[in-house]
Amino acid sequence: MTLPLIDLVKHYDRPGPRYTGYPMPPAWAEHFPEEELKSALACANEDTRPLSIYTHIPFCKRRCSYCGCNGVVSPNYKPVEAYLRALEAEVELWASHLPTRRETIQLHWGGGTPTYLKVPELQRAFRIITDRFPLRADAEVAIEVDPTFLAPDQLPALRELGFNRVSFGVQDLDDHVQELITRGQTWAQTLSTVKQARELGFGGVNLDLVYGLPGQTMDTFRRTLEATLELAPNRMAIYGFAYLPKMLAHQRSIPVETLPQPELRLDLLLMATEILERHGYIAIGMDHFARPDDELAKAVKDGRLIRNFMGYAVQAGSDSLGLGPSAIANVSGVYAQNEKILAKWERAVTSGHFAIHKGFRLSQEDEMRRWVIHHIMGSFELRWADLKAKWGVDGPTHFADALEELKAEVPMGTVELREDGIFVTELGKRFVRNLVMPFDAYLKRLAPSTAFSRTV
Repeated sequence: MTLPLIDLVKHYDRPGPRYTGYPMPPAWAEHFPEEELKSALACANEDTRPLSIYTHIPFCKRRCSYCGCNGVVSPNYKPVEAYLRALEAEVELWASHLPTRRETIQLHWGGGTPTYLKVPELQRAFRIITDRFPLRADAEVAIEVDPTFLAPDQLPALRELGFNRVSFGVQDLDDHVQELITRGQTWAQTLSTVKQARELGFGGVNLDLVYGLPGQTMDTFRRTLEATLELAPNRMAIYGFAYLPKMLAHQRSIPVETLPQPELRLDLLLMATEILERHGYIAIGMDHFARPDDELAKAVKDGRLIRNFMGYAVQAGSDSLGLGPSAIANVSGVYAQNEKILAKWERAVTSGHFAIHKGFRLSQEDEMRRWVIHHIMGSFELRWADLKAKWGVDGPTHFADALEELKAEVPMGTVELREDGIFVTELGKRFVRNLVMPFDAYLKRLAPSTAFSRTV
């Protein structure tokens, strides 16, 4: 019998990885040798498949109190020039190790606030990257945008450059919540930016909401959902607020008593899911939703969904490059994360070295476990026949320990263990991060103090 919702929340509410990769960065090695990455790049250059590129533009004009991103608050525009020079040096460095493999199928700009850059600098950054790594005609070219800092000429310039997908951060439309997260975004700003993007012909307009923010109630979040749905976004992301005050000092300004309790957090997510699905949106993985005509929804149906450090995708390169501070590369079985501090990243790349903060070389076992975790998070099932066909292993035998852990979850009503595989239930989709943790061979080895966001 399924437990009452409040008991399920208590059972599952604990810190855990989001599994945009595997293993996650806390398990990676510091002082990772640059030669390891160069060796991986030599192998990658022999591949003919297109690449993915993530670019981190770290600048913000102000720090929102809820933010968990790697950002540099700079009211002064002067640091942009040094950043662009370093970006050019880093792109040249990647290109020198990939002399015959440059074609790119996915380009994503995140931050920070990418539109902190003015139009001439947006154009310059785009040319720096695409002159060395040209985009395929069918490439997904996406950017994250904060509507509170957007000049009238920026979206037209981005569209002209070739950006075809834009994600607008909304978080919540309630005035009191906006005040508590020190953002100040209005409905008028959101409406005008979405309208402009539609008129410019962006093929995908995504909206990002966050549940669990200070001051949120069922009524306020319902109004936010209903208002954003009037804009008919192609995709919606509903992220859980990661409250990590020990790691993120600026979050300490949030009054703890204003944060929703775990039961309310889950209620907010369940309500969002119910409203979105009632409006025809298809659940994608654990926190994304897409209209049925969107390529992401079609990919789920066809089993083509991809998950990487840029999130869920329809098409992505077999290898991905990371540009900018804190960006992560995944090349020929090697993860490498850049230095997070802007000045350290700039010094490394301008001196001709990869700015490696930490890294990891995956074993075949790691790659198989990553595939299993991402497969379950994308399709909410793992069929033993599929595992056998791809990896040549007998699932019930190889993952006997994981299955033993999952048996304890069956009475919760979140997962079914059948003879042909593992199947996450509708209720279990909300706890899928917990349900893939038994496949993580590194989680138990990490220090208890490792900072992960809460799973509920």
